[in-house]
Amino acid sequence: MPRASRAQTEANRAAVVRAAAALVRERGAAGLTLDAVAARAGLTHGGFYKQFASKDALIAEAVDEAARERREATAAVSAREGGRAALLDWYLSAAHRDAPASGCVVAGLAGEASVDPHGALGDGFRGALDDLIAARASGTADREAALADVALMVGAIELARATAGTPLSDELLAAARARLAL
Repeated sequence: MPRASRAQTEANRAAVVRAAAALVRERGAAGLTLDAVAARAGLTHGGFYKQFASKDALIAEAVDEAARERREATAAVSAREGGRAALLDWYLSAAHRDAPASGCVVAGLAGEASVDPHGALGDGFRGALDDLIAARASGTADREAALADVALMVGAIELARATAGTPLSDELLAAARARLAL
């Protein structure tokens, strides 16, 4: 079987990282398996071993990619009229709750990052958290308020996901939106 071109190899690697980023948000790092990544990327296992030094290296890149994707989406939402309100409306929405694979990596990894806060997962998590805090703090000098807002936002989306399909899930999102509208 002929070797893939450099361009194809790079495209495959990017597809693997994007697939891993979606899976790490959806299932956490523990749920990131070679089979799941290959299936999501539409590839075979073949080239994985040469592309990443270890599973931790893939996880670190996946978290970085998820954070980059979220930074871009958050910037786009925040740039709309009513920046803070638009960010809160999106973050605390049923659509965000129901799509963890394309959602906030901070909410997806908060519990898991606490197990090894100084490992590759913890480092990437802290970077993504810093990005979210910066997005929320944009236009204000009140870091304490931004920290409190982010804590409520992430906690609310995690609880809403844990209770999805029940009235409580929607109530949690609505209550957080109401509290943050103050």
